[in-house]
Amino acid sequence: MLHYSEDLRLAHRMKEWFYDICQMEAYRQQQREFDDWIANAQSCGIKEFEACAKTYRAWRKEILNAFKYGLTNGPTEGFNNKIKVLKRSSYGIRNFKRFRTRILHCTS
Repeated sequence: MLHYSEDLRLAHRMKEWFYDICQMEAYRQQQREFDDWIANAQSCGIKEFEACAKTYRAWRKEILNAFKYGLTNGPTEGFNNKIKVLKRSSYGIRNFKRFRTRILHCTS
């Protein structure tokens, strides 16, 4: 597939480059590469990467902190998702105490 489309080839290279940045151990190098990646994504001519670069530039500090400290809000998002699934599968439990008990039981 990559042989047939220049855009697909470029998108694959950009994706692999970003993956490599995420795997780097040296924070300073990671910072420089991340900034280079954003600059390249903005000028690559693929609108999805240009939009992604705009978002990454707006969230640069937070993303670099995630690289530096290795912390994300993933566990919290997973917990919230579990509660939403319970809420959907509860078919409108009207008793809040029962619903709360079900959440505590399923998430403990």
